Amino acid sequence: MAGLLTNSERAEKRAQVVALNEQAMARFAALFEKRLGENSLHAKTHWEIAQKVGLPAFRHEDWHYTPLDNVLKTEYRFGEQDVADQACEALALPIDAYRIVLINGRYSSALSSIDMGPFKVALLDNQDLLPDAINSEIFLHLTESLAGQPLVIHLAANQIAEKPLYLLNISSGSSNDQNVNTSQYRYHITLDANSKAQVIEHFVSLNDYGHMTGSRLTVEVGDNAQFSHFKLNTENNQAQHFAHNDIVVGRDSQVKSTSFLLGSLLSRNHTSARLDGENTELELNSLLLPKGNEIADTRSYLEHNAGHCNSRQLHKVIAMDNSKAVFNGMIKVAPNALKTDGQMSNNTLLLGEKAEIDTKPQLEIYADDVKCGHGATVGRIDDEQLFYLRSRGIDGKAAKHMIIIAFAAELTESIDSEELKNAVMANIRQRLAEV
Repeated sequence: MAGLLTNSERAEKRAQVVALNEQAMARFAALFEKRLGENSLHAKTHWEIAQKVGLPAFRHEDWHYTPLDNVLKTEYRFGEQDVADQACEALALPIDAYRIVLINGRYSSALSSIDMGPFKVALLDNQDLLPDAINSEIFLHLTESLAGQPLVIHLAANQIAEKPLYLLNISSGSSNDQNVNTSQYRYHITLDANSKAQVIEHFVSLNDYGHMTGSRLTVEVGDNAQFSHFKLNTENNQAQHFAHNDIVVGRDSQVKSTSFLLGSLLSRNHTSARLDGENTELELNSLLLPKGNEIADTRSYLEHNAGHCNSRQLHKVIAMDNSKAVFNGMIKVAPNALKTDGQMSNNTLLLGEKAEIDTKPQLEIYADDVKCGHGATVGRIDDEQLFYLRSRGIDGKAAKHMIIIAFAAELTESIDSEELKNAVMANIRQRLAEV
């Protein structure tokens, strides 16, 4: 049958991927030797795991739709460019918040807030270990091993943060054709019982050169706590972005995490969550808007490990031009997680004739008396809606934009910060300018 590889061709492809992986891991090993935070037990532990896990083999199921050829062939180095106060302010969101700034993965005390309010911020001790991954994968361990000293953030019991915690991550590319800058960002946040906080992650590029960003945020949410998390990625159209966030939740808590992935040539964003206590409410959402030849891959992994918990997931994609989007979602319900109610949806709007979505929502249920469901829809702009708007005197381009923005509104309207909502909408409109 046309298109199928022969056994010899398959063996040759497999050997080529093995060779590429070995070369890439050798380059990552050289980076590991140059990382900041020497003698870190945490980094060494994850580097050993990374070597065991290895880069994806030929036709690895989890990487089947996300090509890594450019990553495997690239020579990376750590970015070192500094950022002036004025440039930082131009990139930052104009919000009243406790601000932490990392530049090329390194904490900048000069650009961060002096007063962190109820939050206690420290660098990880070199001999400490952070929590194990909920759902392990290679780039998670590369970020853990290559990042400098991670930041550890603590909100004590019964504390309510009146202002958001704003994590501004600024990465720079280099004009050097031989190497590409890489920056690795690592945060760990603990919210004790009865506390409340909002966290905003923001990823930006300092210039227009290509760079690779690795990011990892882990959060431990105590009993009866409220945690709200928004991520905004607006890196340039030459960037590569690999992120994996983990959220572990206690009983009687309310958690919401929404990612707006509006940048990068290649991005892969994981959110993994574990509900370990009863009566928890969780929302996991994302909005992707790839354009040109961009590839945007988003994944969610959720474990219901206790009864009487509700989870809602809404993942939306607006794919333009020749872009490609990937969604993979998994909900696992443990045998003792009775009365679980978990719902997951992936809705895609294809704007380009060659735009593509590969979607795979999944359920694994090991308990009785649960209510779980998943679904996916793929479509284009409705001609009847377009005709209706144009018949009301609205030109074709404006009518398309209205339909697209309405498609995204279920997520954008849920942002309670006006400054963040304005930034998200401005980036959406900018990306839609050519539609």
